[in-house]
Amino acid sequence: MITNNIKSTLNLTNEIKVDDVIVKGQTATIDSNDPNDISFSDWTNDKALYKENRVEIRKLEAAFEDYAYTKQEEMLSGGTEENEISE
Repeated sequence: MITNNIKSTLNLTNEIKVDDVIVKGQTATIDSNDPNDISFSDWTNDKALYKENRVEIRKLEAAFEDYAYTKQEEMLSGGTEENEISE
């Protein structure tokens, strides 16, 4: 038997900039087949700028996480059907 097992994910990316310099990056990945499965990762490109601006940057980081969780809730409630294939 030959079958397809198509999986999809929603990938969200956030770049936090200070004066057009990317200081911090974040990603959130949500499995469209199981929206309960969400993962986050982050990285810092400029540690000195991050340290100088960390209070404001942390607010933006939290806002991105809130956004990702909102998207997850939409998927859990059936608001987005990204894993359906129409013929």
